[in-house]
Amino acid sequence: MRTEKLVFYVLLPAMLFLSVAGSTVALGDAAVFLAAGVLAMSLAAAFAWGIRYLVRADDVTHASVFQCGFRFNSYIGFALAARIGGDEALALLALLIAVWVPISNALATAEIARAVAKANGAEGVEGADGAAESGNAGGENGKASAQSRTTLTGRTLLRKTLKGVVTNPLILATVGGLLWKGFGLPLPVTLVQTLKHLGDASLALGLLCIGAGLTAGALRKYARLIAAATFERLVAAPVAALLVTSAMAFFFPLSPMGAAVVLLFAALPTAQSCYVMASAMGGNAPAVAGVTTAHILASAVTLPLWTIVIQRVLAGAALF
Repeated sequence: MRTEKLVFYVLLPAMLFLSVAGSTVALGDAAVFLAAGVLAMSLAAAFAWGIRYLVRADDVTHASVFQCGFRFNSYIGFALAARIGGDEALALLALLIAVWVPISNALATAEIARAVAKANGAEGVEGADGAAESGNAGGENGKASAQSRTTLTGRTLLRKTLKGVVTNPLILATVGGLLWKGFGLPLPVTLVQTLKHLGDASLALGLLCIGAGLTAGALRKYARLIAAATFERLVAAPVAALLVTSAMAFFFPLSPMGAAVVLLFAALPTAQSCYVMASAMGGNAPAVAGVTTAHILASAVTLPLWTIVIQRVLAGAALF
């Protein structure tokens, strides 16, 4: 956990700041790229929502697993982006993360909060009905308690989401790099070398943290749900991204590098922080642990295949 904090709060922000501040990506040209990325990941979120109609599970479990369908593992993403497209790919990926993180966090927290509040409300109503049989006062207190829990969740949802966004070190580093680039400030050699060394360490330590976080025990209990969630995230989502980028490149000036980064972003396994969110908000954390583990293991097969497609995208080869 300490290593993950070091990577998340120090090493990755250093790499993102340097990549964005020193990039040659024109901010105006990034609009089409960001639109393609958001549209592709929105389709992934819609696919993730549809899993509940294919696999039976309780509402809280589906809400907990829902977030895994459109959140992403930044460690693997930056490691691959650095090898695929260097600083340009890193800068584009950082921009897409800065835009998508607030959206994905809002979707994830809202759905888990809704399901948990609904479950708590149902429990409160059941308790109130039981109390009503022995006295109306007890029933009214039970209903009021359930209603207050639901109201409290609704009030704190927006505040927690906004706090998570404005304090996210990856977003802060990206915004800082954009401001540095926007003001045209120079990058001293000493600063560049320091941030570069920190960034290089982030990729190695981040990948080690992924391996240390694997938990095979949760794979058995929710096997069907995990299989559906894994297929959605590692196959259906990148297919949607491929279709979106192909269509947008036909009508708008979407560069091959931009299309490649969107495809890479959609093909990434889900974030390990999904487990933390599910646990903290009262969701089904063991099910999420199984999904994140399955994603990491299965991505060892799917990511090399999608990398071949990404190389064809970069080469400008026709895919259809």
